[in-house]
Amino acid sequence: MVQRFGRAASGPVVRFSHRTAVYVRAGLAAASLIALLVLFLSQASAGDARSEAKQACKADYSRFCAGTMPGSGRIRKCLGDNYASLSAGCKQAFDANPPK
Repeated sequence: MVQRFGRAASGPVVRFSHRTAVYVRAGLAAASLIALLVLFLSQASAGDARSEAKQACKADYSRFCAGTMPGSGRIRKCLGDNYASLSAGCKQAFDANPPK
């Protein structure tokens, strides 16, 4: 059985056998799964870096930015304004996590 799969740039109908269409779909599904996995792993690693930065800067946040409302980069700005006084661990975490 021949299945209609799409049109080529020149205009004629491109025909693939059922088996070829199944392989194409399986390949696309595998590529999509790999792309989602890569995206998930990169987000997880970014989340880990953020939580490490939060832990490293916890005392500095309490000391310099306790009254700062979270959101829109306000805490990062506050820590940046007090960069010279930050602990070594917080400075390292601050430098390792550039703003988005």
